[in-house]
Amino acid sequence: MSDEFTPYPKNPLIQSFFANIGRTDSIGSGVRNLYMYTPIYVDGGKPELFEDDVFRISIPLNKSAAAEAEDNKTLTERQQKIYDMICENKHLSVEQVMSDLSLSRATVFREYAKIKQVTGANYNKKDGTWTI
Repeated sequence: MSDEFTPYPKNPLIQSFFANIGRTDSIGSGVRNLYMYTPIYVDGGKPELFEDDVFRISIPLNKSAAAEAEDNKTLTERQQKIYDMICENKHLSVEQVMSDLSLSRATVFREYAKIKQVTGANYNKKDGTWTI
């Protein structure tokens, strides 16, 4: 475990209480687990901890995990067609996509979710418009 990381509870009294009744692990056990298990899953890599105003952790990926993550950042051909339709018509409805591409409502919503995840496009229900 890194000697630079020093775990401390924000409220030691509450943390002690919950540790005594068995509702929490000891403070820092998650960090110990990170250092113990990360090398197993990422071919020997080690996590990096950043203790700033916001606590962040950087975990390296092995080649197969990086390839899988990259695949999740691309749209399929059908998703790209729907995204192009959204770009052309900011008021695109689910019914229009269903009829144009012969898809079920559930499929359109699944594709919308992936498009939102990859592109950041967002649908505003109040005014019925897409923001890209």
